[in-house]
Amino acid sequence: MITTYKNMFDYQTYYTNTVDNLRYYCIDENLNLPSVTTILRSTKNYTNNYKLTSAMEVGDYMHQYLQNHIMDSNKNDQFVKSNNYLLAESLAKIVILELINDFTEIWGSEVSVYFKDEYAGTIDLIGIHENEVTIVDYKSSYKHKDEKGLYDYYLQCAAYAIAHDWLFKTNIESIKIFQITRSGEFCINVARGEDFSNYKLNWFDRLKQFNNRV
Repeated sequence: MITTYKNMFDYQTYYTNTVDNLRYYCIDENLNLPSVTTILRSTKNYTNNYKLTSAMEVGDYMHQYLQNHIMDSNKNDQFVKSNNYLLAESLAKIVILELINDFTEIWGSEVSVYFKDEYAGTIDLIGIHENEVTIVDYKSSYKHKDEKGLYDYYLQCAAYAIAHDWLFKTNIESIKIFQITRSGEFCINVARGEDFSNYKLNWFDRLKQFNNRV
């Protein structure tokens, strides 16, 4: 386990299932909640015909590598060293060097959260970064998105922040989206203050749209 990891909260693991192409988190036997990404996709006329692509596999491997680096680095030795895995590993090492190593405290990695009986989702990384309680979302792609292209990612993180604050009485101060391309170029997009507050309000608008549809 990484030395900056602090066991601050009793994070739970929730199983997921799919119903009518919508992904749900099973909080308990009586409570199944739609995922944040399902809500966002459903309110953008997104057709959820999931098919694993090479790009998705690289992203999945990168997330797994980073999770293992934080919680149990020995697990990274168990992967088959395919081309996609090796690419993901190289990208993950950049994320570690340029972001994760700068966290003074890591509270959780791949943390599942939920908000009341409304929604659930999984936070990539949460902790103290640059003296702020921060949520991070990792995004790997062929090219960086601009602020407009990141809009739903900000809403996604705002939803997670609301849920974490509600569950654990925290006060998350910023969202950071770490974008990295296949060539290793990266940038960090940040939302805090008024922008952060507006993303929270806009998330609830999208949640209302979803609830009016189902």
